[in-house]
Amino acid sequence: MTVTTSNGHDRFLGPTEYLDSDHPLVRATAESLVSGCATDIERVGRIYDYVRDLPYDVLASFRYLAHGHDRASDVIGHGVAFCMGKASSFVALCRAVGVPARIAFQTLQSDDKEFLSPEVRALWGGGAGGLARPFPWHSLGEAYLGQRWVKLDATIDTATATRLGKPYRQEFDGVTPIQTVEGPILRENGSYADYPAEVAQWYGRIAQSVLKALSSEEIRAQVAGDDELWAGPPLEWVARKSVL
Repeated sequence: MTVTTSNGHDRFLGPTEYLDSDHPLVRATAESLVSGCATDIERVGRIYDYVRDLPYDVLASFRYLAHGHDRASDVIGHGVAFCMGKASSFVALCRAVGVPARIAFQTLQSDDKEFLSPEVRALWGGGAGGLARPFPWHSLGEAYLGQRWVKLDATIDTATATRLGKPYRQEFDGVTPIQTVEGPILRENGSYADYPAEVAQWYGRIAQSVLKALSSEEIRAQVAGDDELWAGPPLEWVARKSVL
């Protein structure tokens, strides 16, 4: 299999703690996906379609994330994901076939949160004063194609996006960024060589809190009202690791 040269992007090609591109399952999945591809654009297109159309189910993802299954290989093994796993698996698969890739984050406005599982939506939805909470650390992938970084959001599977009336408006072409269908972007939060531990651990806490909330009305009320939990780590804590 022909792979791209690093062009000074070695740090975006190798495995990291969360982006375990050298894991046998990641490597085998990547090799199967890109069989017969002649260019990096073809390879990334195959990977993008695969990751995008993994079923999106945040509650099912929380059930394995709460047990510490937070690496790209875990996502591929479980076969279901939300933004964290979609971004991590996309980046790891790209790196496994020699295409530089990295993690990016955005803060999104998503008042209705219609893509969330109903149980999670009821908890995440509104904060103090009834204002809808944003998604503070929405995750997506970036691939280095044509001498430039291209943001490629693969979070919501095509069938779900279409069913809920928010179909993708942009097909993968290797040049044009693909934005989320979940809501407007309020802020760009940087790009990273690995999934930042602060954000990964925060998602893990949310997963554990949601599962506890489902077992008790009292805990449910506490979790739903915890604005600090849903706000995520402050940007300044994480941005020091940004490569931009």
